[in-house]
Amino acid sequence: MIRFFSLLFLAALLTACNPTRWVRPDATPEQADRDDVDCQRWAAREAGTAAFYGAYRYGGYRVRDEAGLHNMCMRAKGYERQ
Repeated sequence: MIRFFSLLFLAALLTACNPTRWVRPDATPEQADRDDVDCQRWAAREAGTAAFYGAYRYGGYRVRDEAGLHNMCMRAKGYERQ
């Protein structure tokens, strides 16, 4: 059992060491960073609006929803994780 958790911890550490980026063939790194920030702001605003109107009244997961909205926004702009 300890070995399992040790391997799981090691896998988590290795994934954290390799940051992923959003890429699109026709976008410069600066444009990708601007789009990433725009999508983060939009996702935070949308998740905040849902929280304000009570969508999370019964134990919702705002952080998870915000991350999903951010991913959806970036994919809609044509980006893929790499």
